[in-house]
Amino acid sequence: MFLDESGDLGFGVKSSRFFTVTLLVCEIHEEQELQRIIKKIRQRILKKKLKQATEIKWNNSSEEIKQRIFQRLEKINFEVFTIILDKSKVYDYLKEKKHKLYNYLSKLIIAECSIDGKFELIVDRSKGKRSLRDDFNNYIRENLKEECQNLSITHEDSKSSGSLQVLDFISGAIFNKYEFNNLDYYNMIRNKITTEKEFP
Repeated sequence: MFLDESGDLGFGVKSSRFFTVTLLVCEIHEEQELQRIIKKIRQRILKKKLKQATEIKWNNSSEEIKQRIFQRLEKINFEVFTIILDKSKVYDYLKEKKHKLYNYLSKLIIAECSIDGKFELIVDRSKGKRSLRDDFNNYIRENLKEECQNLSITHEDSKSSGSLQVLDFISGAIFNKYEFNNLDYYNMIRNKITTEKEFP
């Protein structure tokens, strides 16, 4: 299982209206196919000066790259679980506790997934502080005790994970549906979406 987000948890004038947390679930052999997507994009599409880029992301990719990624995703078997936060409805006291809000949203969407057998949850290591990562792990395990009996949690740098980079595109497509009413790429993966919850 891979966990990523799109948008921001800021509440200023220039902040996004929505924030999405997205979970991708697949078998190990399918995860290898996800990794190959980014590898092939690097080999065949990126211009020479971009091949050295540490990471391929939704926000800085051309329409050609996005099209190629989503076309390849259609051939891979995986499930997507996503929760969309309408930030205009967030209580004031939670606006100052962004990591708590992120942990809570993550818990809600992980709970939607039926965890059967051993699973590894890989989270984009966007939390710079070790204490925040530990807080996330403890919160998930404490609040999903039954689901997490066979769950290990690791935080990886998305620069070294092709699967997290692919998930960034999926999460970006879902975010664009809500933030900009743009369904172009969302429609290409909507049949992969098992759960799509709006919160609150």
